[in-house]
Amino acid sequence: MKSQKILRLGRKITDRVPAKLAGVKPGDPEYWGLSGIVTDEMADLALKMQVRKPQTFAQLKSLSGLAEEPLQALLDEMSRVGLLEYNWENLDGQNPQHEKRWVLPQFVPGSAEFFNMNRGIIEEHPEVTAFFERMTFLPLEKITPMVPPGGSGIGMHVIPVEKAIEAENQSLDIEHISYWLKKYNKFAKSPCSCRLSRARMGEGCADDPEGWCIAVGDMADYVVETDKGGVYISYDEAIEIFHKAEDNGFVHQITNIDGEEKIFAICNCDVKVCNALRTSQLFNTPNMSRSAYVARVERENCVACGRCVEYCPAGAVKLGQKLCTPAG
Repeated sequence: MKSQKILRLGRKITDRVPAKLAGVKPGDPEYWGLSGIVTDEMADLALKMQVRKPQTFAQLKSLSGLAEEPLQALLDEMSRVGLLEYNWENLDGQNPQHEKRWVLPQFVPGSAEFFNMNRGIIEEHPEVTAFFERMTFLPLEKITPMVPPGGSGIGMHVIPVEKAIEAENQSLDIEHISYWLKKYNKFAKSPCSCRLSRARMGEGCADDPEGWCIAVGDMADYVVETDKGGVYISYDEAIEIFHKAEDNGFVHQITNIDGEEKIFAICNCDVKVCNALRTSQLFNTPNMSRSAYVARVERENCVACGRCVEYCPAGAVKLGQKLCTPAG
């Protein structure tokens, strides 16, 4: 029997325009992606929250009318499955005491990834893998051609390989991994939700999914404390992971939804399975994930090996551009 509360919750969270306007139906991913994991009790509380608006325990207690112990147990379980996240930040100026606050995230980036970082949830509810893919794809069907360079706060943002940017290029620090890492003092490696979910769907890339996503700041605590497979690491260990990712031809991406000076993770993405990068390719809209740098081929160094074609996240380069001389 379908749950009206989960139908309403799917409509509340989604950013897919038709579902916002006409409502969510049982056949929509916003419903079947939640219905196996989210109980009516969870939906009751989530429906009283605002999307991406942090709230303290006291505020949620007032909203829900629940006693402290059952409310805490409910918040813990909603965080464990990934419907809620939490932090202690004061970015909005409303939390000077740095109290713990819970957030109802959007689906992507947000709870769709959190569902798919937990192997147990994937095995018990394999539909969440398709839910993640659908909620990456469907909301962007109509708007991707209008997205300006850099993504305009939508989705993810590519960071160029740091060692390839020479000092004399006067590159902006904001494009460097180290710039972001040095803003935080906590780091945790966690499983890649894209690698895990695509493998479960039979579309894996043979990468080990463990440890490629680096959560920073309060998100590091979240992925460690809520059964997301997170493990605390040092700054040097994080840098080592990024170097390994570069050697593998992976693409560094940062979350790009909280303003210019805030991220919560840096991903090391495989172009073949990353839902964010696949969206750019499927819609032929490289602006969704491009960085502020533009790649150009240096004719004297090009041997037409094709590696750049294989790894470019936006499909910006192709073989057969007549860059080689008749002599090769």
